[in-house]
Parts: sequence; structure tokens; C-alpha cells
Amino acid sequence: MNLKDIRQYIANVIDYDPESNVDYTAQIDMIINYHYQQLFSTKAFTFAQKEESFEVYTDITYTASGIYNGATGLTQIIIQPSFVDWVEGNIIEINGVEYEVLYKDGTTGIDCYIKGNVSFVAQQVKFKNRFIRIPVDCISILQVGRRSMTIAPQSVGRYMQITRFEDEYYNFPLDEVNIPNYWIVQDDIQLFAPTSPPIVSANSTTAGKGVRTVRVAQTYVKWDQNGRTYEIETGLSPFSNPITLQDAEELRVTLPALPSDTPYARRIYIINDNDSPEFAAVYEVGSAVVGFSGPVDISFTATSFADGTFVLSQRRFEYPEGYRMTLRLYPRQSEDYDLTIRYVYRPKRLVEDTDTPDLPQSHHIVLAYACLADVLAKHDNLPLSRIYRKKYEQEVIKMEERFLTQKPRRFVKGFMKESGVDTVPMFTPLKRVP
Repeated sequence: MNLKDIRQYIANVIDYDPESNVDYTAQIDMIINYHYQQLFSTKAFTFAQKEESFEVYTDITYTASGIYNGATGLTQIIIQPSFVDWVEGNIIEINGVEYEVLYKDGTTGIDCYIKGNVSFVAQQVKFKNRFIRIPVDCISILQVGRRSMTIAPQSVGRYMQITRFEDEYYNFPLDEVNIPNYWIVQDDIQLFAPTSPPIVSANSTTAGKGVRTVRVAQTYVKWDQNGRTYEIETGLSPFSNPITLQDAEELRVTLPALPSDTPYARRIYIINDNDSPEFAAVYEVGSAVVGFSGPVDISFTATSFADGTFVLSQRRFEYPEGYRMTLRLYPRQSEDYDLTIRYVYRPKRLVEDTDTPDLPQSHHIVLAYACLADVLAKHDNLPLSRIYRKKYEQEVIKMEERFLTQKPRRFVKGFMKESGVDTVPMFTPLKRVP
């Protein structure tokens, strides 16, 4: 079932077609997506798990100089000839004091910037990859480890989680460097979306573009030098008023300057307001690097809307909402590693009529049941609402029986100071010990 099929099922039950009213359709879609997200975030279903690889880096020392600019309040760290990209958002140690790297100069690759006054000349600085940003769609971390084709005595595979309390209680040194054995969840990162829409206008160009009506929004992006691996992107700003572009016009978006100590790149998104073809998702059409201000000219055609090439070639906005989880390895990695993380992920929002839930096909109906329970309660039909609430609960039980795995435990009895549960068995079958 795609989104349109789920809506149609709901319409058949309530005897009212949500698609006859645009606002009501939006409400139904919001309820469907709410239950869709909740289904993934409540339990660690096997279909809700994802495994991805990411890189962690050992400390790097450079000879650098620093120039403080009092007008901006930033210190420019100059390194010749260049340095690695991953420094953005990580730690730099200067004279025994640690600072956060706000951003690096994407044009030359020899500058990075920190906040404050630390002017110095030709001395050693150290970059530390202490805090590791994990995939943006992560809801809950299940496992962190190092997978390899062979087993080596010094190659730790599965890393063990320790809590923030244990980290503080045992006072694990922040600067200890060795082969990692443990991982600790660190502070989440949250960025707020722009509060105002971008300034839009029409710019003259060659004919042949067709007539297009769009609305425009923007997002802030922090740490965008590594593609989309480590970046944090906010939610969308409010949309601009609709702008109609004539056949010989293209879109011009004017971006104001941002304060120097808020070094955000920006991305520009549009939503199509043409009646035909109609698509509801938001798509990226342009971007601007840190420090940019001024006009950005964006070109797209009505033909690309009609034949579907625009949807295929442009990236759809995935509603990251400016949130990212981080973790720290202990000890900090002594060399570069490719690690593997398994986690419960946040599914992509259902927006287009043809979007299909990332659920086993036989259980798509669970979203219709959940939505009907809420919609019928809203219409004061409580008896029927309770029926569909029960249907929803029964469907979830079926899913739990098929797709829910529990954390393995080994029950220990006797030959110990006291009976207990070993929550982290290593390579042992699930069985009760006599």
C-alpha cells in the first residue's frame, strides 16, 4: 500500500474522501506519519534496523600559526600546505587548551576558524576526533564495533557500551589513546531552523524555461565539508510567497550575510505549486557556502517537472530537523578505523501519493488502523475508534512475534556471590545455566 492507498482505505471506512479537501488531506497525512515514526521509535523491530560504516581518525599534529580578528571574534588557524577535512566540529588543542573548530575554509583547504583570541606564531597544534557524529537518521544505537574479514588478536570486534555515569564515576581520561574497547553516548547536537523565508525574485534569462510557480525555503547546514557524512542540517524555514516565473525567467534567491560566529552554509529548496504535474515533496535546487551573501540564480524548467526528470535528479528534503547524536570511544582511537554501527533508524516521511512505507508489505495496513483510531475519535465515533484501536494493537502483536528480537541474556545461577543476569554475554547461546 502506498500513501494514496492508505488514504483510500481510511476514506472507505469514514465514508468521506480526504482528498476532496486539501487541508483535511494534510491532517490525515500528518497522523499517518506520526504513527509511522512512532512504530519505528518504540521497539527495535528487525525491519527498523540499519547497519552503516563510518570512519574515525587518530590525532593529527600540524605546525600552524593563528591570527585573531577582533572585528569577527574569530581566530584563523593557518596550516600549510593543507589539512584533512574532518576537523570541522572537532577539537583543536593549542598550548594545552582545547577549542572547537567552527569551520574550515572550503576554498583553500589551509584555514580553519575557532572562536576567541589565541594569536600565535608557528607552533604545534593537535586535532582530535573525540566526538563522533553518527548517522542523522539514528533513533537508538544498538551496537558499535569493528568488522573485518579476519580475526586478529589486537583487533577488538564488538565494542561495549558504558554509561555516562560509569564514565564519570571511573573518571576515564579524555586523552587516553589506544585500541578502543568501549563507547559512550555524548551530548546530542541541535540546530534551529531559519525563522524567515529567503528573498526571491525573477531574473531574466533565455527563453524556453516554461511557466513555473514555486515557493522557496532554506535551511542552515553546519560542518558540510565532507559531503553529507558529518553535517547537521536544520529543518526548513517558512516558505516564501508563491512566485510565478515566465518562460524567459529563472529563480533568483538573495541570501543575507550571517554573523561570523554562526558559520552556516545554506541550502535552497522549492516546492512545486503548478497544478499539473503536482508533487508534494520539497526538493533541493541550490546551495551557498559558509560566509556567502548575495544572489543565487537557480535554473529549472517546466518540462523537467512534466517528464519527471526534476524529481529524479534533485535531492528530496528528508526532514532532519537539525538533530544529531554523538558518541565517544574509549580509549580514543590510536589509528584510523572503519567502524560499523547498527541502529534503529527514523524512516523517511511519506509525502508523495506514491510513497510506500518502509514496513513489511503484509503489515502496511497497521498505519491505516492507527490513523482510523485517531480520526474516528476526533469525529466522536468512540465505539468504532475502539474497534480500530484493537485492530491496530493486534497487528502490532503480529509484528512483534515476527520481527521483534530481544536483547540476549545469560541467566547465571550459583557459584556466584549472588544470582543475577549477565546482560552482555560474549558469543554464548541463549540458555539457562543449571
